[in-house]
Amino acid sequence: MSDPPSPAPGIEDPTVRRWLHDKYERLAAQEGDLAASRTSYFAAIGTVLITGVIVALQYFVSSPRTLLLVATFLSALGLLISFVWAVLLHRTLDAQAMWREAAEQLEQVAPPIPGELPGAITLRSGQTISVNLLRPYGAHARRFSDDTAISWMDRLRPGALSEVLPVAFLVLWGVVLAAAWLFVRL
Repeated sequence: MSDPPSPAPGIEDPTVRRWLHDKYERLAAQEGDLAASRTSYFAAIGTVLITGVIVALQYFVSSPRTLLLVATFLSALGLLISFVWAVLLHRTLDAQAMWREAAEQLEQVAPPIPGELPGAITLRSGQTISVNLLRPYGAHARRFSDDTAISWMDRLRPGALSEVLPVAFLVLWGVVLAAAWLFVRL
């Protein structure tokens, strides 16, 4: 393994390194909060639209053209909202990953606190891993790397999992739209 590159001029000062590391940490946390709030917001909108389709189905089942009109409108709105949600969530999670990777790289090149503070962390599985407590992003990356993954769940990326929901809503709205048009044709 090669030695990390030397720090860029201006970040030899430990105060500057700690500030920069904290900045990356705050930016990653803000992106995480943004992803959570957007997911809550868009999931609530999607739930209201689904409720609208159910209510329309109940009230307009005897009037196929009205049901088609309402279902098409709600499906189109649902598709649009789900697409926007998927794009925003993807961008937000990519930004969060970028800031986390920046903090990890800073730890490798110029750690906020020089030196090493070895520690042993016992995971829920009971397995213990050794980490450097002065490099939290490096420890996190090591813990969840594919090489040290303890269970299959450790290989799942939360960001990728959270992006499943808007895509599921996209599929759902496509199915609702197709079902409405098939209902009218029958």
